[in-house]
Amino acid sequence: MDSRAVSTTLGFVLTLTITTILISGIMVAAGGFVSSEHERVTETELEVLGQRLAANLEAADRVVASSGDETVTDVETRLELPNRVAGTTYRISVEPNELVLQSVDPEVTVRIDVTTQTDLKPGSVDAGDVTVTYDAATDELEVTNG
Repeated sequence: MDSRAVSTTLGFVLTLTITTILISGIMVAAGGFVSSEHERVTETELEVLGQRLAANLEAADRVVASSGDETVTDVETRLELPNRVAGTTYRISVEPNELVLQSVDPEVTVRIDVTTQTDLKPGSVDAGDVTVTYDAATDELEVTNG
């Protein structure tokens, strides 16, 4: 009886099985790497957008503060922000002395400090174009969509 054909077939099956396991392991490891890179890119983009919005808020605040005793009624700046970062949507929340940008998938939250003499009106807006306006009645800077 000749058993050489069995060892060739068995060797082929074992080689194919080991190759499949190794490729699966590499794919799982690469998937984790891509996921962490996606989170890092999302965080970086949110930080940049938050800094841009903070700069607009601080610029509007400087205009209001430089008016002195004059009544300022019409201060408005517009900022074109993208609707998505790293392929995901995000939301901007305005809190006292900070902006909070939060993405949906992956869930990444970035906090940006904002230093203004004028109070910030708390609230939140969707991603995209935003407008910073000064409300003389409440003496607050407000961030709205538009």
